[in-house]
Amino acid sequence: MVSGACGTALAVAHSGIVAIGGAYYLVLGYVLARSVDRRDRRSTACALSVLVANEAWNVALFGRRSTRNGLLGALAFLVPLGGLQLSVWRDPQSRCPLLPYTGCVILYDIPWIYRLWPLNPELAG
Repeated sequence: MVSGACGTALAVAHSGIVAIGGAYYLVLGYVLARSVDRRDRRSTACALSVLVANEAWNVALFGRRSTRNGLLGALAFLVPLGGLQLSVWRDPQSRCPLLPYTGCVILYDIPWIYRLWPLNPELAG
């Protein structure tokens, strides 16, 4: 959670965030390794762009302590994430572990940040 921010009912404990983050890196590492092994340049580039975009989104929300920038970053993050999902769609061994993460971003992360924004107007900028 953003330090000093008011929370929402969707807030997850720090240990949960660490577990989710660890699972994210495991899934992305696996998808990236499969892309490299398959010599799939498109999926490799998409996986690398997802890793970079995720870090940018984290900096916008947590580093800059801005709920508005975090929400905009999360929405922008859907572009490379969607591109990666499409690029691995024909590879079920990559698609299946990536799909739940994509669902979590859409169904949890974005609603959480959206609800966090009005609760913390001082962190909107």
